[in-house]
Amino acid sequence: MKVRLLWADILKIMAIFGVILLHVSAPFLVPFREAGDWWIGNLYDSFTRWCVPLFVMVSGALVLPSADKVPLGEFLLIRVRRILTPFLFWSALYFAYRIQVNGEDLPISRFLPMILTEPIYYHLWFVYMLVILYLFAPVASAFLNQAQASHIRYLIALWFFWASLLPIIDHPFDFTLYFTPDLDDYSALRLSGYFLLGYVLKDWFSNSAWGLSGLLMVFLLGGAATIFGTYFMSMAAGQFHPFFYKYFSVTVVAMTVSLFLLIKSIFNTRRESGEDGLERIRFISPRYLQITGESIYGVYLIHALVLEVIRRTVWFHH
Repeated sequence: MKVRLLWADILKIMAIFGVILLHVSAPFLVPFREAGDWWIGNLYDSFTRWCVPLFVMVSGALVLPSADKVPLGEFLLIRVRRILTPFLFWSALYFAYRIQVNGEDLPISRFLPMILTEPIYYHLWFVYMLVILYLFAPVASAFLNQAQASHIRYLIALWFFWASLLPIIDHPFDFTLYFTPDLDDYSALRLSGYFLLGYVLKDWFSNSAWGLSGLLMVFLLGGAATIFGTYFMSMAAGQFHPFFYKYFSVTVVAMTVSLFLLIKSIFNTRRESGEDGLERIRFISPRYLQITGESIYGVYLIHALVLEVIRRTVWFHH
């Protein structure tokens, strides 16, 4: 029987709530102004920037350990069926929504070219990124399962330096290095470090109060640094500045990794012996959370449409 990991379901549910809160709060941030609603948007948005990286970390923890053990064709077929079929359906629905509700002049012949060149709706970029990571997963899995731990740590350190530390030199000091990655913020390559981190940290957990408190403190400090860093950079620029909101910024990396380890430590699924001497599995995901966890991808695909309908309804009544 396949054991459903409680910590993984909880993290995925938290991540989808984070995505929804992020998209709800984003409109309050532009234009920048020192007002209560901007601070509310900044507070919610800053403390949910971990949502997408957390999805990627959980995927890495669940997929990478065994991706090389499944026949390649079978692995790709399963992933394609699970991801691309719903994606194509919802892309078609959002395409129709843009035509019928938003009144955009989009001929039907544009649907397939758009699918290949850009997301039909703003949140669907995530699917493109996920597909790329899954295409590389079997090869990455084979490497990770055979590589020395020092080589894996070196690879993650390179990613962190390249994706997180080099941009720090670029922005405040306006000094662009030639080695700085020329990739957009939603690049699968730039987010791949979280995929690797999920694999590396899949078996790590803390069972001490000090360890859990430390993880919570890192998460809170990362959120606070994102809030006030965004405020001060926006003040200096005279407009909203998203530097600390990047999914690979140092503060977001700190929040994502600490939250992953915190929840995993609290709800760690493992085999242990009870007082009666019998072995049992601790913290198996209950059925209702399993169903919810299995529905997360569908919730992600539909949530933008729900938010848009709510927004239009509120505007209409005002």
